Amino acid sequence: MLLRLGRWLRLMGQDVASPKGCSDEEILQKAKVEKRTLLTRDKRLATECLGSGVKCILIKSSRIDEQIEEMAKRGIPLRLDPKRCTICNGLLQEVELSHEIASIEPSEKKLWRCSECQKLYWKGSHWRKIKMKLDDIASRMDLDDLGLPG
Repeated sequence: MLLRLGRWLRLMGQDVASPKGCSDEEILQKAKVEKRTLLTRDKRLATECLGSGVKCILIKSSRIDEQIEEMAKRGIPLRLDPKRCTICNGLLQEVELSHEIASIEPSEKKLWRCSECQKLYWKGSHWRKIKMKLDDIASRMDLDDLGLPG
């Protein structure tokens, strides 16, 4: 339901699990055991969280920009700080540029590889686009919305 938001949150340095093929009961149990905050757009599931003692954030918007803004209003910094794989949530580890990685621009010195799925990450044109999107969302937000001093 919120896989795209999960990927964006990982890009912002958050540990985000994405349970696949689980029932609501299994998701609630997993969130409780792992002491996670459940993100959902499902009002019924959000209500069940209250009764089961699981922290929950009901995401109101279906638009990714607005979902990211909702998370920022809850304290998630709008900065590009990837520590986790956007696909599987595995930890990223810095690796050296090698001749085996021919598709990367030679000027790019910093690379990361997922410790789980081995996906490779680097700062390319996509990095600038992601940063611009986060900066754009931040610029549209009112400091009063964030509870920050003006």
